[in-house]
Amino acid sequence: MEVRASDLRRAAMDLLARREHSSQEMITKLKRRFRQRLEGDDLCHTVVDELIADGLLSDARYAASMARQLVNRGCGPKKLSFELRQKGCDPDSAVDAAFPDGIDWFALAEEIYERKFGGKPFPSDWDSKQKDRAKRGRFMASRGFSPSHFMHLLEATPDEMDGQDL
Repeated sequence: MEVRASDLRRAAMDLLARREHSSQEMITKLKRRFRQRLEGDDLCHTVVDELIADGLLSDARYAASMARQLVNRGCGPKKLSFELRQKGCDPDSAVDAAFPDGIDWFALAEEIYERKFGGKPFPSDWDSKQKDRAKRGRFMASRGFSPSHFMHLLEATPDEMDGQDL
């Protein structure tokens, strides 16, 4: 049984009802779903082009949606850029579209740091304190923040540093 354009469009609409998709992602999913009955890529490309023309599928909307989702999950600028590039999106335009006023990466880093390490003080002995600082720094770096975004959070207060030689 041959696949009709209406079958592909219905499947694409089902996918779009769940979340935004990029055009390349949509083509891949349609090919995978209809791989047994599909005889070439032309029909998939035609359906995706129609969806784009109808305004139902937009790579820019997808990129902005992904950027919002990643920032809401606590990703920093480096991880955000990496993830968006992996998905085939331009990170700068996606962030600009999702956050027209820009993102305060310092405030986001503080929020993530507080959520993870909130009221936990540093250990009292010097070696443990340094290990804990390194652990916290690695966590923030793994979230995609650069040291300039979080180093001030790891700095000890003058009271903590009494009697310590740096």
